[in-house]
Amino acid sequence: MKKIKKLWVENRVLFVLFLIVIICLFVIAGVAFKYFFGATKSSYGDRLNSIQDIPITDEIKNSVLSKLSEDETILDSKIDVKGKVVYLTINFKEGVSLEDAKNKALASLDYFEETYRTNYDFNYTIKEETTEANVGFLLMGAKNMHGSGLVWNNNTKVETNEE
Repeated sequence: MKKIKKLWVENRVLFVLFLIVIICLFVIAGVAFKYFFGATKSSYGDRLNSIQDIPITDEIKNSVLSKLSEDETILDSKIDVKGKVVYLTINFKEGVSLEDAKNKALASLDYFEETYRTNYDFNYTIKEETTEANVGFLLMGAKNMHGSGLVWNNNTKVETNEE
């Protein structure tokens, strides 16, 4: 017992410091574990909390798709929802101009209620197949939840010079 008491008296500062280091390591490990392996199981974290009360259901998708199918210039359309982004793909029949296709895509935003337009981002892909008589197009556009309209990407062809 005297040896332990002597060891304590001679090295008590080191023992206390070692105990503090051990406690700090446990605290750091706990915080790191919670940070990297937190309680959330969603890959989106808490970014989708604002749309939990207003999900885009299959009823809404089918309603929008049926309204789009009423247009005789639209061949087919598809809606995918991933997180807070609604992806709309619209295939047009041959002979539709690019400006008409853009206008029809912009008009399709009105098929969604205001609450969806202000809480979701919309990404559009409009296509028309290239044929012998028609050049066709493939264009993508996006509308941010805070934006007012669709913004289209540049659809100019890049010509390469082979010399």
